[in-house]
Amino acid sequence: MTTYQEALKIVLEHINTLEIEEKPLGECLGQVLAEDIYSDYSLPLMDTSGPDGYAVRSADINGAGKNTPAVLDIIEIVRAGVMPKNKVTAGTVIRIMTGSIVPEGADCVVRFEDTDEPANKSGPNINNPTKVKIYVDQKSGTNVNKAGKNIKKGTLVLTKGCVIGPAQFSVLTTIGKNVVKVYRRPVIAVISTGDELIEPGQPLTPGKAYDCNTGTVKALVSHYGGIPKIYGIARDTKESLLATIRKGLSADAIITSGGVSKGDYDLVRLILEEAGKVFLARINMGPGASFAFGEYHVQSKGKTRIVPVFGLSGPPAGCMINFETMVRPALLKMLGFPNTDHLLIEAIAEDAMPEKRQMAFVCWTELRLVNNQYRVRFNLNSEKGPLFSLANTNSMTIVPIDGEVKAGDKVQVMPLNW
Repeated sequence: MTTYQEALKIVLEHINTLEIEEKPLGECLGQVLAEDIYSDYSLPLMDTSGPDGYAVRSADINGAGKNTPAVLDIIEIVRAGVMPKNKVTAGTVIRIMTGSIVPEGADCVVRFEDTDEPANKSGPNINNPTKVKIYVDQKSGTNVNKAGKNIKKGTLVLTKGCVIGPAQFSVLTTIGKNVVKVYRRPVIAVISTGDELIEPGQPLTPGKAYDCNTGTVKALVSHYGGIPKIYGIARDTKESLLATIRKGLSADAIITSGGVSKGDYDLVRLILEEAGKVFLARINMGPGASFAFGEYHVQSKGKTRIVPVFGLSGPPAGCMINFETMVRPALLKMLGFPNTDHLLIEAIAEDAMPEKRQMAFVCWTELRLVNNQYRVRFNLNSEKGPLFSLANTNSMTIVPIDGEVKAGDKVQVMPLNW
């Protein structure tokens, strides 16, 4: 059997980053930039006001204080987005709002709070003042956002390979980018296999089981940025499985669950052997040791198109472990992520996993931060069973081959973000 690390290396060697597409920024959240982004503008374009207040000449308020206010004439009101009509000259001010262009002649902005502006007003000053008392002495440049303070024209803002999240979206919008180049999202065909499977909502009868893997894989594909396409349940015949797989061959990859062990009706590897290649038939890690990875070769017009196929374990725990450890990195590579490694956190074991196994063992665990130290609990299912453990996990911990964990040991934990 292949180790987890060897298996992951094989998977990533046979997965390619998808092609680049250019699309509206609003459709790109969660995707990876495929270009460096430079600012076409210096922002702000001109000096602007930080607070609401008065644009003044610092020379006119020299020595001003609470008991010695500078009294100046108000000659204009300027709001954001409107060019000032007047120039500030000796003895004059212009009422100015946040983000407004600082008028010619002014070199600082005095906040309303530092003037005789009514402190309890909401909206315009109903008194329509023609003069203002200023109670502070300010230096030139105070409360003024200088042109180019936020970004200079030609500055590299975002680099190729970064993920577009809310912060990146805000920056790109601020510099006027409405179309960007990103790596395309992969379309993933999702197939469950098994004569025993029935749809949730139907009565459960002996020998049958609800198909939970379809919804789970669909959710995980979406969570990691892919586009899932559901092709239903393939029955345990070569004809049914092959027909269902063929329906999904237009996708960028296919994920099946079940049918990858060594039983008479485990047919996924058989179909891959006949229609392409099998690179992995089993990994030395459980749950989920029954994992297959290969490719289906599609012949069209004398050319061969290769479709990667991930055969996940049928039991839900193994299916999810296969996805998180094998499919997740492949999806991230397709999406253009420069780093597909899983985050690892060192934690102190709160309980023990003393049993040594001949294969690596993945535990659903509970990761907590206690007094600035991460701690991890292994035995979540000791009383309520493995489904309770799965329902309440927030992390996975891999115990290596022939390894054991004692309470107090330091272990590497994979936090889950789903």
